[in-house]
Amino acid sequence: MPKAKSSFPPDEFDVVDPTAPRSPHRAPKTRAQRLVPFLVAIILGPLLAYVVVTAVSTGELPGRTPAAEATGGTVTPSVDPNLDDDLTESPDETPDSEDPEASETQTETEEPEPVDPDPATRVVILNSAGINGLAGRAQGILRDAGWTNVSTGNHSGDLPGSTVFYAEDDEVLLASAEAVAEELGIDRVELDPDEAGEAITVILESDLTT
Repeated sequence: MPKAKSSFPPDEFDVVDPTAPRSPHRAPKTRAQRLVPFLVAIILGPLLAYVVVTAVSTGELPGRTPAAEATGGTVTPSVDPNLDDDLTESPDETPDSEDPEASETQTETEEPEPVDPDPATRVVILNSAGINGLAGRAQGILRDAGWTNVSTGNHSGDLPGSTVFYAEDDEVLLASAEAVAEELGIDRVELDPDEAGEAITVILESDLTT
């Protein structure tokens, strides 16, 4: 298309500087130039998302040197001082602790093991009540209870009540005397070698209801 001719004479505005831009419009972009922003977005988008997710989940940016390595020292974990009372176990609450007073009380309340009487112990039953057959009836009671060495006789004297005497301070002999007294319904059991003789002597008075 032929350039239009101006009817005006050329002036200073018609002089064109060869170094100045000739037009305010740029040349059209090539296909490669148009694809560059999309390629950059495709490459940098996932990388930026990875950086954001890592920073949120770990609190550290990828590639960032931890505080301990950056400073060349060690990182001391912070401890809540309010947890000291919960984590520190009181000496009084430890399973191995023992209460000395409780142990002493338990020792004091322990009772000795009972001693069994000896049914073969010699037992002499003396009738001091003047009631015929009283000693024989007592002898039968003991024999029925398993006592194997029981004899009878008479006694002259006056006791406050029927009494079982045993000859010496012996646990088995004492247990035997108490067992004899229980079988005959006698309440009095006394240590008296002179009255007991060899082992156990039972003196029956009129208070006996056997």
